[in-house]
Amino acid sequence: MKILIVDEIGFIRQSLNQKLGLHHFETVSAENGEEALLTLKTDFSIDAVLTSLFLPTMNAIDLYKSAAKIERFNDEGMIPPLNFYLMVTKEHGTSSPKMKQLTREALALGFKDLLVKPIDTELLVKKLKSSTTMESKELCSDHPVEAASQADNTSENEQRSRPVNSNNRFDQLKEVQNSLYALKKEMCDSIDTLLEEVSRNSSQ
Repeated sequence: MKILIVDEIGFIRQSLNQKLGLHHFETVSAENGEEALLTLKTDFSIDAVLTSLFLPTMNAIDLYKSAAKIERFNDEGMIPPLNFYLMVTKEHGTSSPKMKQLTREALALGFKDLLVKPIDTELLVKKLKSSTTMESKELCSDHPVEAASQADNTSENEQRSRPVNSNNRFDQLKEVQNSLYALKKEMCDSIDTLLEEVSRNSSQ
């Protein structure tokens, strides 16, 4: 597994390079967002990105959004999306309301997890290996997913062939809106719980 470490402080990059190397991870590093983005555009063997929230030239959220636009391919076809991990200090990521909002935004956007500096290497390695295991399971279940997708398409085609009642359609839209609201609230609650847990653990 190959990891891109993005931090403007050389000591942090060097320390993480050494510690992850002891666990047989391959690493590359960048000191700012633009350098990291260039690396991601040219090196498709990278599997995950550890990035600080604040970087020279662009922050971690902008880096994530830009990286998501990169089409990654190898000889076997399209490569799965990168896993992004957000590195913050306790003061920046879990205490200040403004910084907490940025952290919440990053996690809601799709960052895999939150890591508080100084990084607990054993915990980081556990998270990286866990994400690799989950991706392997998802690849093994590709065929069931395709079958379910086909079934959904069949059901959707049947529904399209039926006459649409405007009242039913309004009720359906209202139900979807309520479901989305509930999902958004659940996601925000989960992120707040994660931030509180990280804050407690980092203070111990």
